[in-house]
Amino acid sequence: MKSIRLLNVGGRSLRGVLLLSATMLFAAPAVMAGDPIKGGKIYNQQCKQCHGSRGKSTFPGVADFSRGEGLMMADHALLKKIRDGRGMMPAFRGMLKDDEIFDVITYLRKLHR
Repeated sequence: MKSIRLLNVGGRSLRGVLLLSATMLFAAPAVMAGDPIKGGKIYNQQCKQCHGSRGKSTFPGVADFSRGEGLMMADHALLKKIRDGRGMMPAFRGMLKDDEIFDVITYLRKLHR
């Protein structure tokens, strides 16, 4: 049985490149999308009126973040939803920068834990 020769990438074997990549992936610290403290301040100014204190919804049909409603999607999908608005929720495009929206998303994700 012949052994299969591994592809060389920049003078390194594919196996070596994959091992290095996997090591870097698992050794990297967890990165948060934003600052939950800043996000909490923005939430209290912009979102609390409808979504309630600590994410507990005050209106029927509005996401209750204390139960994780509306949070089962990627951060970028939530960013788009907050930026564009939907139904009764106003669009925050132009009112909040993307990094401020990511701060709010990080705050919301910490609420549900």
